[in-house]
Amino acid sequence: MNRMSLGSIIQTLPINRDIKFGRLLVIITVALLACIFIAPPDTLNQNAFYMIIIFIASMAGIMLEVAEPCFVLFLSMGIASLTNVIDIKQCFTGFSHPVPWLIFFALSLSSVITQTKLGLRIAYFFIKMCGGSTTGIAYSIIMTEFITSPIIPSNTARGANIGLPIVQSISRYVAEHSDEAQGKSIGAYLSILYANGNSVCSAIFMTAMISNSIITEELSKMGVNFGWLPWFMSMITPGLCILLALPFVLKILYRPKVPDLSSIKAQAAKNFSELGRITKQEKFIISVFGGMLLMWVLSEAIGVPVIVTIIIGICIFLMSGTLHIKDMFSSYSILNPVIMLGILISYVNCLISSGAIDWFNGTISTGLSTFDKDTSFFLLSVIYFFTHYFFSGEGARIIALYTPFLMTGIALGTEPEKMALTLAFFSSCSDVLAHCTCPASITMFSLGYISANKWMKAGLAVAVFIMFVWFSYMYIFSIIV
Repeated sequence: MNRMSLGSIIQTLPINRDIKFGRLLVIITVALLACIFIAPPDTLNQNAFYMIIIFIASMAGIMLEVAEPCFVLFLSMGIASLTNVIDIKQCFTGFSHPVPWLIFFALSLSSVITQTKLGLRIAYFFIKMCGGSTTGIAYSIIMTEFITSPIIPSNTARGANIGLPIVQSISRYVAEHSDEAQGKSIGAYLSILYANGNSVCSAIFMTAMISNSIITEELSKMGVNFGWLPWFMSMITPGLCILLALPFVLKILYRPKVPDLSSIKAQAAKNFSELGRITKQEKFIISVFGGMLLMWVLSEAIGVPVIVTIIIGICIFLMSGTLHIKDMFSSYSILNPVIMLGILISYVNCLISSGAIDWFNGTISTGLSTFDKDTSFFLLSVIYFFTHYFFSGEGARIIALYTPFLMTGIALGTEPEKMALTLAFFSSCSDVLAHCTCPASITMFSLGYISANKWMKAGLAVAVFIMFVWFSYMYIFSIIV
């Protein structure tokens, strides 16, 4: 019998090739060395220190795409329990939190619209009305995103089911009727335009992004309550300013080379007519969502929380047969974020109970205490904005950092509402920074029309513009009030 080498033996083992074992080994080694050779600060107990290291290692594994996020979290949870850093019961405290289940219902609700042609119908309608030029098409895409945002509570679902097919079809049409270079050029411009518009609209509407519910839940614990309408009224002015300027800002940054696009308008009209008359199912969906939107707007007046309205909508769609219970519980895209967020919330609960969050707040407060409260507010907000470079997705970053930054800002003298709104707005808008900061951007980047380098350069410029608009709005608002 021939002797087999260790490498050949490993290759014969039933190993999941999707897991990047090299990166995983590096992360575990670095975390282990940190636990052995780095002494915890005097103000931090050892278990809290170990918990911070495990949490950072988990985030690194997710950001470096070592494997599916749930696997990374399961592994880190097992290590934390095995080493007695946390009790196994603490690993599941997050599932008693309403946010993972709100996300479950919200994603189930999103599938009601995305399984029909309703989103595309809206997009083709706006292109038919406003298309004919690069600017007209850009505003058509933004209007589509703006209209669908409050009723599709998932920026990922909108990107995959509305943004992607629209941008792809326009780009292919230009490539076929002009040349491939021009098709790629308009595709690059519209890809980043839609992704950035998606980020801003997710900030304007409380129900546009499921992670916003994490923010409202955390705020309610601190006595800062925001219903759907107060959230909208606080975000709409700066949000609209950014959306109106976005096509021109990106056109200056990217300079798309496109031909005459007047025929796009006719093509959109043709596509719109090919969809046929609006179906009874689509009319029913519109009427139910219309009622839900009204309940969201009046949520404070009628005393019905957003999650209760969503549950009512789910029940109506289940009873009508528009949605099926087996689809809700068999969909990976629905269950995966629920499990992921449940574990992440459990981790944050552990960080809070161990004193790690208080230590973090104290450290940041000490570093910024030499500045006046306005400078501290500005620096803290900017730091929070750019921390999104280290997270792929809004939920993990909001769970990990929103409350610590909010509490730190308040401790440094910033008004709670001002700090809360700024961090909430930046939680979504910071998605513009890179192609990998959220699933919607990843979806648009996957079309292949724009390089990561160009996306990040444009994203940095747009980020500066967004912060300029927001801080200007905050300054003007403070003078008026």
